[in-house]
Amino acid sequence: MRFLFIDKILTYKPYKEATASKLVTMSEDFLMDHFPRFPVMPGVLQVEAILQLGSWLVALSSDFKKKTITSEIGSIKFKDFVKPGDVMLVEVKIISVDDEKVKIKGHVKVDGKTKTVLSSAYLKYIDLEQLEDPQEAKEYFFYITGEKPWGIYSEKKGKMVF
Repeated sequence: MRFLFIDKILTYKPYKEATASKLVTMSEDFLMDHFPRFPVMPGVLQVEAILQLGSWLVALSSDFKKKTITSEIGSIKFKDFVKPGDVMLVEVKIISVDDEKVKIKGHVKVDGKTKTVLSSAYLKYIDLEQLEDPQEAKEYFFYITGEKPWGIYSEKKGKMVF
């Protein structure tokens, strides 16, 4: 099972920045216990969404040769709750790049209001092929941007068939 906290990648500029969205629904498993009768998205999962988007940005920037694992996290500020029905706008920017890692920063907003701020994180490179098939990762990336179909879906004469 994979836990993906990015529903759609909205914008991206290789080696620079990306934005994505995540709809928080009442059916999310983590809301059952966090918290009873006061469901909110855990802050650590908001940070995970930022880190996942950062890893996608690295994959894109490396022509799908690299992804990342988190090696260090700077300060995090949780400013307000993210509730069911909220659409998180996740934004990440690359601060610096070297041969072993990338430094990013990011934040989560809902309706223009900042909910969570990650001041910095170091993401260590890992060969994408150690995690998954690079071609499939590339196809999935363009699927979640809405640019191309993926999997069993294909375009045929302007219609989606499966």
